[in-house]
Amino acid sequence: MKQRFAIGSGGFAVLALLLEMAVVVLASVATGAAYHVMFYASAGLLETYAIVGVLTAFCYVLPFLMRDEYRAQDFLDGRRSPDRVFVIWNYAFLCLAMIGFLTKTTDFFSRGWLLLFYVAGLGSLLAAEALIRAALRHAIRNGLFASRRVMLVGATDEVGKMSAELAGATSGARVVATAALPIGITWTSDQSISSAVLDEALAAAVAEARSKKVHDIIILTDWSRSDLIGRIVDGFGSLPVAVHLGAAGVLGRFSDARVARIGSASTLSLTEAPLGPGQTLLKRTFDITVAGVALLLLWPVLLAIGLLIRFDSDGPVFFRQRRRGFNLDEFQIWKFRTMSTLDDGDTVVQAQRNDPRVTRVGKFLRRYSLDELPQLLNVLSGEMSIVGPRPHAVAHDRDFEKRIVSYPRRLNVKPGITGWAQVNGHRGLTDTDDAMRARVEHDLYYIDNWSIRLDLYIIAMTVLSPRAYLNAH
Repeated sequence: MKQRFAIGSGGFAVLALLLEMAVVVLASVATGAAYHVMFYASAGLLETYAIVGVLTAFCYVLPFLMRDEYRAQDFLDGRRSPDRVFVIWNYAFLCLAMIGFLTKTTDFFSRGWLLLFYVAGLGSLLAAEALIRAALRHAIRNGLFASRRVMLVGATDEVGKMSAELAGATSGARVVATAALPIGITWTSDQSISSAVLDEALAAAVAEARSKKVHDIIILTDWSRSDLIGRIVDGFGSLPVAVHLGAAGVLGRFSDARVARIGSASTLSLTEAPLGPGQTLLKRTFDITVAGVALLLLWPVLLAIGLLIRFDSDGPVFFRQRRRGFNLDEFQIWKFRTMSTLDDGDTVVQAQRNDPRVTRVGKFLRRYSLDELPQLLNVLSGEMSIVGPRPHAVAHDRDFEKRIVSYPRRLNVKPGITGWAQVNGHRGLTDTDDAMRARVEHDLYYIDNWSIRLDLYIIAMTVLSPRAYLNAH
């Protein structure tokens, strides 16, 4: 039976790189020709657009090449995310601008065409990334991709567990050999005999790994046994392979675990802070900009709402209540008053459907979330963000954090005026644990997947999506 052709990891990297470069060059030529036809009735100098495309393509692929991010696993694991593509594409355009400045050629190209090239190129690259990922998964499922050949070294039960983990249809890895080394030896009775047994077993494992053309060796043993691990790694040192320390039991649920350094100490980083310093600065800048512009544009609306509340019912225009913010720090939230009560104690009764405490104007404000607009002041003061998990009354926090284990993690970022849970219909009354769990799951998804792009999407859905107005009381 004739064996089917299967592309290897090196061939895949070359194809992915060439495809991305071709996409950029084609986007440059196509947009250049289209722009020139539109304004000058001819396609113009296509070779000039091709040269610009090649320069931009080189600037785009270089950061990925330097970080060795053309491996199949980079596409499968999501490291080549849309956010990363966006950042690198902007970097490529900055490089293009620098080249134009240094060569004094910036006046030769239309700004309109460059804008068109920027948008079309970004969209084409995002589509290419999705295509590469889909094609790779299809190739792995159908045996058209030469999966990495893996050898597992360890006790039988640990080998079985790791084999099951690697058996996924799109894992990109295949177990081709196993070795049951005497990793249970204690080294305390007769060390010379134990060493001889280990050396003999290692020699046999090395021979099998070489004959099976193994790419990766995974050692499955107790991490505290540094002496044994060192001996095994040295034993496989004669092979041109990558040696890994298996961590299914320790790191199975920590998908972003990595080796890190704090000062001169090496550590195994299991989780990261929700937002890094750069991301925090970016989100804060975004919040200040959006909140400031919104207040400038909406002040007549805010004034009108305040007057309506004054004429509609007795009581203050604004409602202040203690809420928990980032890292459980308490603050006073600003809201337009929509009820006849101002609860802010150890017991806060949530608004129900047809709640008699809700005023006539309050019913309208709550229906369209207009009562939340004063929280733009909380955003400017740094207590809240435009987008984030909605803050609850302190009394409700204290109740739910006892019943839902992951509840406190909602406030590992600043709370928001709107959030991922709200645009997915999880707003309003949370009278059951299941209702709150659904909200918490969406909030944690937002925390784990934050990006400015996601914030913009949530803002758009808050205004446009009917689901954002469900369950308003």
